[in-house]
Amino acid sequence: MRHERLLSAATRGSVAAFFILSLSLAACGGPGGGGASGGTITIASDLPVSGTDAAVGLPTQYGVELAVSQNTDLGHGYTLKFTAKNDEGASGADPTVGAANIRSLLADPSVIAIVGPFNSGVAASEIPVAENGGIVLMSPTNTNPGLTKEQYAQANGINFSQLHPNGVKEYYFRVCATDDVQGKVDAQIAADAPISAKTAYVVDDSTTYGKGLANFFTQNFTQNGGTVVGNQSISATQVSSLPSLASTINSKNPDVVFYGGVTSQGGGALKKDLVAAGYSKAMVGGDGIADDPGWLTTAGTAAANTYGTVAAPDTSSLTSSDAAKFKTDYATFVSSKPNNALLPYSAQAYAAAQIEIAAIKSVINSGQAPTRANVRDAIASGTFNTIIGSISFDKNGDNSGQKVFSIYAVGSDGASWSFDKSVTA
Repeated sequence: MRHERLLSAATRGSVAAFFILSLSLAACGGPGGGGASGGTITIASDLPVSGTDAAVGLPTQYGVELAVSQNTDLGHGYTLKFTAKNDEGASGADPTVGAANIRSLLADPSVIAIVGPFNSGVAASEIPVAENGGIVLMSPTNTNPGLTKEQYAQANGINFSQLHPNGVKEYYFRVCATDDVQGKVDAQIAADAPISAKTAYVVDDSTTYGKGLANFFTQNFTQNGGTVVGNQSISATQVSSLPSLASTINSKNPDVVFYGGVTSQGGGALKKDLVAAGYSKAMVGGDGIADDPGWLTTAGTAAANTYGTVAAPDTSSLTSSDAAKFKTDYATFVSSKPNNALLPYSAQAYAAAQIEIAAIKSVINSGQAPTRANVRDAIASGTFNTIIGSISFDKNGDNSGQKVFSIYAVGSDGASWSFDKSVTA
């Protein structure tokens, strides 16, 4: 899903000194003219920022907001502003709501690019709208590989040709790695000490993201000699039946339970019910749960012995002077806001926004009008040095740079997530 993404080379606008961002673009000339006559340009976000998902959605949105707030003057008479959309529905991030949000943003001519969505299932609904409408979507967190890699689409319930119509340029980008890689990392966590699992029970949350990640975990776990003793799909509407599932899992006594999904779709509730049923062994999951404060709230003390991966570097590993300033600025920016934890997604979203901002500035400084199409082309051809590393994009819109995963664990008291280590895949 999510985890489920800043900048480099030739043109420098009036970027705040902190970012030291530049862009190498073969298609652009040198600075000059600024396109057209100036005006207001908007960067939007589309994220789940209410309900249980607010614990991760709002810190992600804050990363975008911070980047925009530091770059309101784009030069040449252009001003940058931010607008937010919420794709949360009645029971979690909602693909229908997300698609409607993108249509609404397309109708506003000032909106040049969007950061989001957070969930892969929402992305599957939004990408066709963005591709046909011609506006950049850049996700900090979508990890389902079928969104960009045709060989994985059908198995993940994705109509690839609908997402990527023939003859239409790619407008979807993401800065994080994908679940074909994350599933491998998760399987290794389960097999390695201290879990040392030989058997696993696999649960997914019925979403595009969750089912895909569960499938990749299963493939890698079994290829390495492990045995899956059972599997089940759940959803947020089935929380009342989870004690029964927990009892079933406990009776099979697997060495580990793998959960592919997000907290709000029943994962945290299942962890709580597993402990109540007498199951005390580990649960492993992906970026849908890892480092999520909402997991701790939902599972309570039963959250102990949970492990999760995030397809992003932990913020403690971001040690450059630019990254240090980002962390200081973020703390100040969110000090009076709700759900204001600094998460890896905060940095990823900040990075995604800064790619979009640098691309907009490069287009303006080259003398072109900052249209959606011109900004898309600048992103597709650029290399970006950012607080999370150097990023460029392949022909599918995926990050073609280094793939870093952070591993988190909940301690024995169930009170907090702690960063364990980083893995490069």
